Amino acid sequence: MSRDEIIKKLELSLEPLPYAYALWLEGADANETVDEYSDLDFWLDFEDEYEAQIINDVEAVLCSLGDIDFKYVMNHNHPKIRQRVYHLNGTSEYLMIDFCWQLHSRTQTDDGILIKGDKIEAAKIIFDKKNVVRYKDYNPSDFSKQNDERLSEIKYRYSQHSRVIKYVRREQYAEAYAYYNRYVIEPLVDLLRLIHTPAHADYYLVHISQHIPVGEIERLEYFLRVSSLEDIEKKTEEARFWFDELSKVLHE
Repeated sequence: MSRDEIIKKLELSLEPLPYAYALWLEGADANETVDEYSDLDFWLDFEDEYEAQIINDVEAVLCSLGDIDFKYVMNHNHPKIRQRVYHLNGTSEYLMIDFCWQLHSRTQTDDGILIKGDKIEAAKIIFDKKNVVRYKDYNPSDFSKQNDERLSEIKYRYSQHSRVIKYVRREQYAEAYAYYNRYVIEPLVDLLRLIHTPAHADYYLVHISQHIPVGEIERLEYFLRVSSLEDIEKKTEEARFWFDELSKVLHE
């Protein structure tokens, strides 16, 4: 069972349903980066009162393709989105089906409108009967409040490198490693996100290799590779210089 067969079967089965308004793919399919390890990221917009029915419809289609040998119901943090993750027996272990259902009433607000040219949350439309998948221009002010709050947190963590070093001095590697990630790596990643993906500053390391320049990925990977207390101490000090460089770029 290939990903294309799964996509086609869902299209043919769901498009005729009068309460199913749009089906699209995000992730690798939308960004044309599919490889043998890619999963499927489906989104389906539907008439609100058909929630139970449309979930059953999708699961019936998947069952018609093969046995569902994995199913996980996620608690999505958005009140109008439902999410489940599936795997079909006999398909690649990497071909997970991440399925999100969106209540159609969500489209009555700006919430969920995609940003033109955004490669992180792009959409590959399978069908769209109600102009559900819409785009707007990037507006920095839409993200200024949360990004300012994130920057404030970054500056605080940057000032707390002593929390890392004290565990190096105590020769407690586990604690030093944990604090190194929290007070050195996370601030660097957040600064890179604020510079290169300000609309998605909270994405941390998710697909970051696709989102920032190669030179900066290589530099970040240098700081990610630690195998001793000596590494942690040395790279904590070195990170200060890069942090200052990135801060200047952010404020240019």
